[in-house]
Amino acid sequence: MPQNLRVDEVIAERILETEVVRNVSIPSDRPAAARVVSVNARVEIRSIDMETGYVIINGIIRSTIYYAAAEDPANLESIRRNFTFTERIPVRGARRGYEAEAEAVITDIDFSLINQRSINLEFTIQIDLDITAADVVPLVPPRRDIDMRRERLRIQRSVRERNYTRDLVETIRLPAAVSNIRRMVDVDNAVQITEIITAYNRVRVRGIVRSNLLFVNERGQLEYAELTYGFNENFVFNGVTPEMSAYVDTNILREEASLVDSRQLRLRTEVAFRILVVVEELVEVPTDIVSPVDGLYPVSRTILVERIVIEERTRISARDTARIPEGNPDIARVISASGNIRQGSIEVDAERGGVLISGVIDANVIYVAALPQQPVYFAPATIRFSSFLNFPQVRDNMRAFADIDIASMSASQISDRELSVRAILDVNLLVTERVRVPVITGISDRPVELPRPVPPAADGYISYVVRAGDTLYLIGQRFGVSVERIIAINNISNPENIQVGQTLLIPRN
Repeated sequence: MPQNLRVDEVIAERILETEVVRNVSIPSDRPAAARVVSVNARVEIRSIDMETGYVIINGIIRSTIYYAAAEDPANLESIRRNFTFTERIPVRGARRGYEAEAEAVITDIDFSLINQRSINLEFTIQIDLDITAADVVPLVPPRRDIDMRRERLRIQRSVRERNYTRDLVETIRLPAAVSNIRRMVDVDNAVQITEIITAYNRVRVRGIVRSNLLFVNERGQLEYAELTYGFNENFVFNGVTPEMSAYVDTNILREEASLVDSRQLRLRTEVAFRILVVVEELVEVPTDIVSPVDGLYPVSRTILVERIVIEERTRISARDTARIPEGNPDIARVISASGNIRQGSIEVDAERGGVLISGVIDANVIYVAALPQQPVYFAPATIRFSSFLNFPQVRDNMRAFADIDIASMSASQISDRELSVRAILDVNLLVTERVRVPVITGISDRPVELPRPVPPAADGYISYVVRAGDTLYLIGQRFGVSVERIIAINNISNPENIQVGQTLLIPRN
């Protein structure tokens, strides 16, 4: 049995919003712009640094700007630009040595044409930040003179994390239904991991690259096609064994499509792989003394354990209709659809018998207008989705999380001014149950005094109603009060059994 148990306690959770504003100049060798059609972008967190009272986040925005050429409105051009940004966030309690994780999503993009060779971009970014501190809990060693009750905990321990960069290159022939290509306009790729295999000193990652092509065909018309190709990459990882598990995150650093001929393309996707290898261990911890021993008293504390109830990958679909904005011309034909999940719109609720997932997708539809010159236009669309996934073992008091990615999007014309937009969503679902487990950390030769109840002053306290997912530790962190003080003030006999709707008195800081 290990002498110490490492646990992670949440120090702070923050959701913040920031704006990044940039101007883009159109290169001299590209045609001038008549108007901006659309802008697609994704954001990546590059690094997180901790200082006393602050968290510094460095990120990069990778954007693609589509515009109609001034000399020919039917000619769609695209340019790619990357923008770095830094955010210094004040967080009470932050300091070096703590661990921080952040996820960032672009929630809104505004664009405008300054002049024919300059474009203004405004990105709204939402950052979800979690700060944790590692705590080492000493475990009392086995003793022959004391009969202890033990509980088995299944924990995951990080072995190593490494970063790799790989070029995924493939030459693909166009399907028969796709027209010959005269000129490429843009390529937008997405990587999907399908299998992760751990072996001795290596990790194998299999997956699919989906390439969305925007091109001009031999008749001079703008056209859209979707191609896919697979990859099978081996990564050298010393110390890995088959019984370990690996988790993989990917970021696309660069994507290119070059013509071999009018029917063949050479696709290149430069991908950054972040691989985390963990080992699962079954740990026995002492939780109670079966039979009291005269002159010996247990010294205990509780630790927060999050047990996994469900871990599953599934797919759901969403469909909605959209109308062409006033002032835009009618539709001649639809070219493509893309979109992003609106950050802050996703709701994942554990209910008795399943999980309810709902949210909003902000979609962009590019279409050819029903005008003699056939100019290209952009139409925004909003897709709202709601899906209930059945899991009999789920209860109301559990916590549910979901990572949702757009696997594919499509749009079709209903009428001259109406569109049908459909999205297929990949859902990584996790349902957990938070419980606090008492752990014996030592044996004392004198009784351990419990905190005595302290009567609250009339105006020195606030009332807090316990919500789903709350623990005394999280409540204490939220208000800057120790768990022991909350227990004493509220005369709590069982700290592991606070109830949703229960009112607690919290001292004012």
